[in-house]
Amino acid sequence: MNRGMLLAALVGILLAVGLLAGNDFGAVADAVAAVGWGVLGIIAVRAAVVIVCAQGWASLMRPHVQRNNSLYGLLRWIRESVNVLLPVAHVGGDLIGGRLLTFWAVPNGIAGAGILVDLLIQAGAQLLFTLLGLAFLILHGGGDMIVSAVVIGLMVAGPALAGFFLSQKFGLFRLVEKALEAMAAKWPRTAMGSDLNLHDRLQDIYRHPKSVALSLTLHVAAWLVGAAEIWIALACMGRNPSIVEALVLESLGQAIRGAAFPVPGAVGFQEGGYMVLGHVYGLPAEVSIAISLLKRVPDFALGLPGLLAWHLIELRRPSIDGIPSHFRSLGAISDRNADVN
Repeated sequence: MNRGMLLAALVGILLAVGLLAGNDFGAVADAVAAVGWGVLGIIAVRAAVVIVCAQGWASLMRPHVQRNNSLYGLLRWIRESVNVLLPVAHVGGDLIGGRLLTFWAVPNGIAGAGILVDLLIQAGAQLLFTLLGLAFLILHGGGDMIVSAVVIGLMVAGPALAGFFLSQKFGLFRLVEKALEAMAAKWPRTAMGSDLNLHDRLQDIYRHPKSVALSLTLHVAAWLVGAAEIWIALACMGRNPSIVEALVLESLGQAIRGAAFPVPGAVGFQEGGYMVLGHVYGLPAEVSIAISLLKRVPDFALGLPGLLAWHLIELRRPSIDGIPSHFRSLGAISDRNADVN
């Protein structure tokens, strides 16, 4: 963790401590405890989100290489685990996932290109989800300050995503390759090898618009499913939430978390964001903080085993033959395998 990220983490921790100190900690604990076994439902929803996202990734790769869907589930789980628990600015896990995919004989170029397009589609799906949440917030009569902040964020995110897409379509991928090299120098486990030929591989993926559209649909569905985490939490607290309320809190809460990417885990900022959003729906600050804390439970419940799975794969593999049989079988190639050189 570099100094900048360490400072950001410190700011986030101080903010989180301040929010807890400024509110009734006992009430926060009571709200969390009220969820009880409902936390298992929250974890199950997160697992479902990971599975749906994995299928979105698989749909991009299917025209080029055929691997079992369970392999993408395993690697998407690891991607998510690294991103939520390690200080890698929410993208290190994706690069690691692309590199791990090459362990199952997927060429470096298509693995790297698949990750880049998957990241773009995931971000684009989140942008659509945020727009949906913003629309519902405006219809609800949400605070002008919140609406203005979200609009400003969208005005930044929209052109950024467009630029990322153009860089993939019109040869600016070399900048991405340099970023990959810099990331690999800092975190060797993200290295994906040389001779990626990313531009050609990216165009290969975009030549299959139906696969891209299916991936986008699945990622949008994953964001929508994720709102069930908040609905379950509020329902278990006896708050009688509406689906729209859960969608607004989830969509804009995730947007805040994404904007706070320099802070590991968006500590403090996520909690503060839910407090502001919850106020629009009349939720006490303690309930909003409890929601944020409950959403962190799957981060650890799924993330820690995910990090262990990553460690086992790396530990057992200097080569593809070193992959344990129970992992290696996940990458079994179907009879319809299409090789990409």
